[in-house]
Amino acid sequence: WYQRRVHGEDQLLFNCRSVHFSMILGYNFTNFLIRCLLVFFGYKSFQSIDTNTWKDDAHWLTFWLMFSVVQFLEFWLDLFLYTLPFYNEAKLGLFVYMGLFGGATVVYEAVGKTAIKTAEQQIHVLSENPQVVKARGQVEQLLKRK
Repeated sequence: WYQRRVHGEDQLLFNCRSVHFSMILGYNFTNFLIRCLLVFFGYKSFQSIDTNTWKDDAHWLTFWLMFSVVQFLEFWLDLFLYTLPFYNEAKLGLFVYMGLFGGATVVYEAVGKTAIKTAEQQIHVLSENPQVVKARGQVEQLLKRK
């Protein structure tokens, strides 16, 4: 625990070991590995475009869809997730599993498909809301003026 003395009293600030020092690989090195993997996965995606089979195309499309979902969730849960010990190592493991071992399809079938279908239905219902339709029309009119 990191403490400091203020007016003669100890104040507990945070647990350094769980936040910073418990990572096995280190924050910067783990992020470096993730970025290298993403470049490699991008290259594999590029290669899959030139093949005659659809299975590799489906794998990489599913991977990038699930990657974008992870990035979206990470944006909203960032403050909480980065305080968890071994978070970056777990994220690295997730990307390796999804990209190299076909885990993107497993994760999509188990969680992603249902969640995306539910969100799609909610977006469709919301888009038919009279207030949203009116606002969309106003925006379209503004865009036509310019």
